[in-house]
Parts: sequence; C-alpha cells; structure tokens
Amino acid sequence: MHPTNGRARDAGGKMGTRILTLSLGSFAVGTGAYVVTGVLVDVAKDLSVSVATAGLLVTVFAGTSAVASPILVAATSGVSRKRLLVTVLMLFAIANALAAVVPTFSLLLLMRVVAALGAAVFTPVASAVAANLAPPQMRGRALSVRTAGSTIALFVGVPVGTVVGGYYGWRTSFVLVAALAIVAAIGVISLLPATETPAGRGSLRHLSVAKSTSVLGVLGITTLVLMATFVVYTYVRPLIEGLTGFGVGEIGLMLALFGLAGIPGTLLGGYAADRWGYGISMVVVLTISSISLLLFSAIFASEAGSVVAILCTGTVLVVWSLSTFAHFPLQQYRLINVAPQEQSTVLSLNASAVQGGQALGAGLGALILHYGSLAGLGLGGASCALVALAVLANQTGIHRSPRTQREHSAKQTENHGRDDRSNSSFLSLFT
Repeated sequence: MHPTNGRARDAGGKMGTRILTLSLGSFAVGTGAYVVTGVLVDVAKDLSVSVATAGLLVTVFAGTSAVASPILVAATSGVSRKRLLVTVLMLFAIANALAAVVPTFSLLLLMRVVAALGAAVFTPVASAVAANLAPPQMRGRALSVRTAGSTIALFVGVPVGTVVGGYYGWRTSFVLVAALAIVAAIGVISLLPATETPAGRGSLRHLSVAKSTSVLGVLGITTLVLMATFVVYTYVRPLIEGLTGFGVGEIGLMLALFGLAGIPGTLLGGYAADRWGYGISMVVVLTISSISLLLFSAIFASEAGSVVAILCTGTVLVVWSLSTFAHFPLQQYRLINVAPQEQSTVLSLNASAVQGGQALGAGLGALILHYGSLAGLGLGGASCALVALAVLANQTGIHRSPRTQREHSAKQTENHGRDDRSNSSFLSLFT
C-alpha cells in the first residue's frame, strides 16, 4: 500500500471524527431543547404551577434562541471557533446542571434562557465549522451529518430523557443533558483543530448580510418550508387519529416511524446537495413535500380507519419526513455558498427563520382548524410549500448547471489547498 494513500485515509478519518463530534454536540443541544416536553407534567406538579405555565419552558427557550442567535453569533464573530464552541457547550451544560437543582419555577425559567443562549450560538457555528472541515464537494454531506445529531435528538435523546425523568425524577433529565454537553465539549477540545480567529472583531455589522437579496430569498424559503411542516405537525396527533382511528399507542408508533425516516432524509439532503447541486435538489424536495401534504387532505376521502387509509397515512408520513428533513442541510449548503464570508451569521439567521416558521405554521394551522377542519391542514401546508417553490424559482442559484457547480467547487478546493485524496475514508461516513 502506498504511504500517501495511508496518510490520506488517516486525514479523512480525522475529518470525519471531528464532524461526528460536532454532531454529538448537536445531539446534546437538541435533547436539551426538547426533553422538557416529556416531563412538563412532572415539573408542573413539583414546582406548583399549571401545565400551561410549565409550557413556557419550551416557549422561552425557542423565543430566546430565535432572537439571540444572529445577534450573539455576529457579536462573537472575532472569537476562535474552537474556543467559542467549547465555551457555549459548557455554558449549556452549567445551565442544565443548575436547572436540575433550582427550587423555584422562576429560576428554572431563567436557566432555560441561559441554556438557550448557548444553543443559539452552538448550532450555526457548528454547521459553519463542519462545512469548513470538509472539502467543498462534500460540504452538503458534512452539514447533513452535523444536522443528523439534532434529528436523532428528537427521536432518541428526548424519549430516553423522558423515560429517565419518569423513573428518577424530572431533574435527572437535565443532569443527563448536562453530561452530554460536557462529553461533547471534551470531544471538541480533544479532536477539533485550533482554528484561526476570524478576521476583524465581533460586530453587529455582520448582520448587514441579511440585506442580500439572495440571503433573504433562502431565509424566506426556510420560513415557508417550516410553516408548511408545522401547519400539519403541530396537529399531527388529531390528524392521524382522524385518518386511522388509532389510539395513543399506535399514534406514537407512527410518529416514531416519521422520526426514523428523518435520519436518512437528513443524510439524503446532504448527498443531493453534493451530487446534484442545490437548485434541482430543492425543487424535488419541495415538490415531494407539496404532494405529500396534499395527500393528507386527499386521504380523508377514504373511510377513516380502513386498511387503505392506514396504509396511505403511514406511507405519506414516511415520504413527508424524508423530504422535510432533507431540506435542512440543503438550506445550510445554499446559505454558505451565497455568503461564504459570513457563514456563521447567515446560519444563525436561518435558525431564527426555522423558529419563526414553526410559530407561523402553528398559527396558520390553528386558523384552519377554527374556520375549517382537519382535512384542510394538508392543503394549507401544501400551499406554503408551493409558495416556497415559487420563491425558489426566482433564485439565481437554481439556474446554475451541475458542471458550473463542479467547476466552482474545484476552484474552492484549490483555494483552500485541500488534498482530494483524503476524500475516500471521509466519504464512508456519508454513503
């Protein structure tokens, strides 16, 4: 075996391990963000508040992340990426550790705000670092692996945290999250290379990138896709119940199926970005999402609880999940390409767009149910996805040919001085 090939494989293996470390951090942050939903009743009972009031633990976390992310990322743009990632992971860990011991609901709410500040910085910065660790022609897959940590958190970390909290008390769930964040921080310290401090000091002037028409277009698509998703997902339990007649247990299994499909969907989105480029990949994703959402409304024409309705609902859930989760790495990939000098800032803006889209989608779904019925949810979601498709059609990136994209990636590779021979072992993580 040629020694050069061995060194290339070693380099590729290190690169993959580093990105998996960032994915572990995403898993910790994602678990911390959502695990509280599974222990709300226990928190409410222990701290003598209503369940509705306990729900503020979710709302405050999401709202803080949405508002703080672009501001904090811009303000810390002059800090070494490795140092910043370790700092925010430790902040996240400390906030969750303190959340496990605070005696009052007000203090618990404060710890959720502090934890959200750490999460608001970690997620976009980790995506930017993952993209820069990979050669340009594999950035989509690198982003998908980083994003997969968040996806897995929803359907592994959260259930495990809920079970642990159920057996050992809700405070144990926060201890588990703190431990995960500490392990991730140790991984970053041990495995990530020292990075150069970005040029210039941290400044809110970095937010001026939001004035870019291309950036606004991508953020608009993110908002619309999340609206399309949460019009339905917010009310997915009564929707599935109305279509299938299932009880809580069976509905839980169908939602688990939806979640599991999200993992290959995320990885597929990254692969598609590298293989076919952003434009054509996103057209396919949005088209499939639109059709899937429309089918939720169409299935109501069949008899509720029939074999046809059950099989169709399960199939549509899987296809919808694949297309929904594929969009996340695609959007990040596009933003990095349109604003390569402001990667962390645009990714933080994208995180805010995700939160905003969730809120708007839930609100639109409530309006549809108030003035219509469950059958209208799919149509409402599909309408948002079709508007996103129209916005996409106006984006210049959609017209770039695959050949042009490959030439652009080749130039980036040359500029960064990457050795493509390291790709083989790195590729094995994503294919």
